[in-house]
This record gives sequence, C-alpha cells and structure tokens, in this order.
Amino acid sequence: MTASNNHHDDHDHESEWGLCKACKWWQLEPEAHVENLTLGLCIDEDLQPYNLRVSGLSGCNHFMPGKPARAEGSAEAPPRAKAMR
Repeated sequence: MTASNNHHDDHDHESEWGLCKACKWWQLEPEAHVENLTLGLCIDEDLQPYNLRVSGLSGCNHFMPGKPARAEGSAEAPPRAKAMR
C-alpha cells in the first residue's frame, strides 16, 4: 500500500508540528482559558472548510506559534464562529 500524494506540500517539510494551545490558528471563546481540554475552532486557511473543533491537546503540522484568536461561538458543536484572522 502506498501513501497518497493528494495533499498540499506547503506544511509537510518545513513547518513544525505543534499543539493547538500554542498556535495562532486556534480560536477560542472570548473568556475561555488556554488549557489542554478547552475546545476551539481551527482557523488555519487550508483547514477552515472542515470546520474543525479541536482541543488544546490537538495538534498538526500547520502549527504557527502564537496566541489563539477569540470569537463567540468557537467552541460550539458545530462551531458557528467566523475566523477572526
């Protein structure tokens, strides 16, 4: 079985993998604390179409160090917030 090449190479080789709780693409409720089990919306441009609700312990190779964005509705299921970056 071979691996699929149907993905973008933008983040595969030069980006670092990291946790959502330290990523600028993680968007939380306005008053939420940045913690392992806090839920929020992933607002990475490539991943926005999937409307991903992830916890602080989630992570991927689209990681970009920074403070999370904030918007009402980011932790709902499904998230109703729009990306704030």
